[in-house]
Amino acid sequence: MKVALDFVSPENVGECLRLTEEFRLLPKNHRAKEDKLEVKKMTLYAVSNAVRQVKELVDSQ
Repeated sequence: MKVALDFVSPENVGECLRLTEEFRLLPKNHRAKEDKLEVKKMTLYAVSNAVRQVKELVDSQ
């Protein structure tokens, strides 16, 4: 059984992005080529969520 939790600490986002770029250089059929972390999607979601929360705070004042 394999269990994973999609979490990247803010301190490690840069390293994860660097690894993602390294994975892109692998041959097309390499088994590690797949972007398992999807760090760009997680970052986009986190920023979107933060913007929404700030907007709600501003609107409530």
